[in-house]
Amino acid sequence: MASKKTPGINGSSMADVSFILFIFFLMVTTMGTDYGLIRQLPPMSQDPVSDEKIIERNVFVVNVNISNLIQAEGNVIDISELRPKVKEFFNIASEGDNFPEKMDTIVDGKTLRINRIAVVSLQNDRGTSYRTYIQVQNELAGAVHELRNEFCRQYYDADYEDCEQNIQDFVGKKIYPMAISEAEPVDKSKKKK
Repeated sequence: MASKKTPGINGSSMADVSFILFIFFLMVTTMGTDYGLIRQLPPMSQDPVSDEKIIERNVFVVNVNISNLIQAEGNVIDISELRPKVKEFFNIASEGDNFPEKMDTIVDGKTLRINRIAVVSLQNDRGTSYRTYIQVQNELAGAVHELRNEFCRQYYDADYEDCEQNIQDFVGKKIYPMAISEAEPVDKSKKKK
């Protein structure tokens, strides 16, 4: 007696079914969201680079070391003290030899003394934790944001975000620009020669 062969399963449509399942899972699966700092680089300047030396009083120096200690102008401070210090430095009402040079500009027909040049210089060690780095960045950006809001409330009776675009441009570029300069991280683990 001849043995009967059992018919095999037809697998020709398996590739199609697998492809459809793959597409289905791609469509319904959510991907993780990356979080980070929202920063917009300034547009490339058409002006020639100035050889003008930066005067020390126009720069507020912030250092974050490998132990995540924050120094502002050479003094160790807590993260909660950083925003008020930066606000005081950038504030156009701050006068004296420890604050940026001033120049006159006209706002709504009134002459206002604003910072000629005011920059926060941020430098961190390579071993600085990302969390501390982000906290420092948030405090620096928050200080400028608060000053912009305070200025707009005083002169335009609205928050910075609620003002017209031309006012936002004026306040964001002339009165309180986001002038934060980041230096290359320092590697303290290597010995100096």
